[in-house]
Amino acid sequence: MTQPGYDAMADLYAATFPSAYQFPIEQHAAAAFAEVVSGREGVTVDVGCGLGHVTADLVGRGLDVIGCDPSVMMLDHARRTYPDLTFIEGEATLATLPEIKIAALIARFSLIHVEPTQVAEVLKGWSERLTADTPVLIAFQASDEPGPPIQFDHAVAPAWRWHPDEFSRILRQRGFDEDWRIVYRDNSYRFPVGHLLAHRR
Repeated sequence: MTQPGYDAMADLYAATFPSAYQFPIEQHAAAAFAEVVSGREGVTVDVGCGLGHVTADLVGRGLDVIGCDPSVMMLDHARRTYPDLTFIEGEATLATLPEIKIAALIARFSLIHVEPTQVAEVLKGWSERLTADTPVLIAFQASDEPGPPIQFDHAVAPAWRWHPDEFSRILRQRGFDEDWRIVYRDNSYRFPVGHLLAHRR
């Protein structure tokens, strides 16, 4: 689940996406997530943190956050931009994550790059690391068509769109229950986008 495409395009990606969020509703979803996590013991892990913008935003909201990403070059940008924050190299499975108390997980547009047949195993790994009621927020390009994920032409790496019901179903199978979801559309973007908050059962 390494992402060589992001290594090759890290500089262009940084220039194209200089801030954490593209649409205001994404900020609201992050704020709602931070409210849920506030006061929980442990560290929030930003899975697929990329340039570190969301990691920094959540730290600014009072959370203790570690950014995790498989792209060395994206992490290089993150560390230079946010030298006081912690970023580690690692995949979505969290296999290389130290044995820490995890307060919550956030994965914004990172699981879209995991082969759909492997997403369930990633979620199983998360489930095994988390205690009951641990919140998880996942953001993804969405599909209006019920059924399996649909591959789409992402500029950096292979990617898949998910129908929110299908993502929720996979989460249930791996020990998570949905709390809420947001699906929104913007005329400037070609796909609907979903945010799904769940908790470890």
